[in-house]
Amino acid sequence: MNPCQTRALFSGLSAELAAMMEAVEGLSALVDEHARLVPADRRPGVLVSAQAVDDLHQKLDSLRALAGALSGGAAIEEALSDIPLSALAQRLQAAALSTGRVPETAAPGEFVLFD
Repeated sequence: MNPCQTRALFSGLSAELAAMMEAVEGLSALVDEHARLVPADRRPGVLVSAQAVDDLHQKLDSLRALAGALSGGAAIEEALSDIPLSALAQRLQAAALSTGRVPETAAPGEFVLFD
């Protein structure tokens, strides 16, 4: 794959991720509405789901920005260092730059704030 094709691929990937983010925003609105309507004893589970949707949105946004930066010609090290989610950045850096062991991710449903 030549550099022009690579940039075009990352540009297309960025657009696809942006479209996915719109779908996730719709899911977020549904979860928020459900949280307002659900009985109080079931609300904690709904709030965990809301946090998971928000986490997914943040990850998609980080990947969208990464693909956008790479499509614009940014060096991979620079693009990876700009990812705001540290665990995601570490996993991608380990995979792309062979920096060692890939860090483990949080268990499904486990929300990690300021990781």
